[in-house]
Amino acid sequence: MSLFPCLTLACIGGGADVGVPTMADLTPKAHRTWRIELPVDPFRVVSGFLPIAHADGKGFAVESRGAGLALDTDGDGQVDRILEGVLDPDTNVRSARATLSGRTAGGQAFTYPVRFENTGGVWKWATGGVLEGQLGETPIQLIDLDGNGRYGDVGTDAIVVGHGDVAQFFGETLHVDGQLMRVAFDAAGQRLASEAFDGPTGKLDVRSELAAKGVLLAAVVASEDGKHSFELAAEGLTSQVSVPAGRYRVVRACLGLGEARVAADPSAMKSIEVAGGAEAVLAWGAPIVATFGVEQRGDELILDPAAVRYVGRGGERWIGWDPIGKSPSFRLKEKDTGDVLVDVVFPGSC
Repeated sequence: MSLFPCLTLACIGGGADVGVPTMADLTPKAHRTWRIELPVDPFRVVSGFLPIAHADGKGFAVESRGAGLALDTDGDGQVDRILEGVLDPDTNVRSARATLSGRTAGGQAFTYPVRFENTGGVWKWATGGVLEGQLGETPIQLIDLDGNGRYGDVGTDAIVVGHGDVAQFFGETLHVDGQLMRVAFDAAGQRLASEAFDGPTGKLDVRSELAAKGVLLAAVVASEDGKHSFELAAEGLTSQVSVPAGRYRVVRACLGLGEARVAADPSAMKSIEVAGGAEAVLAWGAPIVATFGVEQRGDELILDPAAVRYVGRGGERWIGWDPIGKSPSFRLKEKDTGDVLVDVVFPGSC
């Protein structure tokens, strides 16, 4: 029996037999310090109102007030709080927090934490809280990533599975206590139901053929149909992870070495096909190809270390990376004779 038509019949808590749906009650929690790494940037430009629907309207009014914001926090249509934010001298980003409160169309009271950031004079906002709970022994945190005030939107909201801080997109499946589970969110009761996944599956491996000296800190993949997403670098997962059959794309990846961090731009990577009963392995990382442009200003040629592009064998572009080692040298030669005209080296690591 599928969990979808019988959510109200599920038993509560962990330890249920395979095939019997289980239910996790989720409770709101505001994050005073946001540490969750999301699969995409959640911030949206503030424009007129925050689209969090409530019983009295479609959102909460917000308007510019000098360098700050004036915000309606209780949904009565009148601004009642001025936010000026706190400026971080290192990043030059001004940030602020607020909590919206109201009632749903059904009359249920709710709160919705919000984060604000101002960069370059533009205010943006994103959710500042989660719904948290536990399926069996696995903690979960559900996030309104798309900022529409609803939780549990497949393919556009996010979820943290386990004890880490890296979120994947919320999908129709999760890995719970080492097992692939089908899940569904009950918005009315703020509960997440799960049962064993019974569809065709294959193995997806993004670790074995990653050629890198750093540690894989995040590797979020999503199916092309938006129904499934997994954080494959999560603690407790093996290199070969069971996933529903389909085509997947890397949407976020990060490596770490000591305190250094480097992220991947996966936009040029090819999709990965996982066939039922088969294994798919992603080959990426080294060798890294570095490309760069040369700008001519009059008689000068400009080579900028900051403009170097580092692309791995999987098509991923590594960003924010200052590789440690000998800097490359560049020689400009006379075309006909081959004589070296200029010999330059980038300063430090490049």
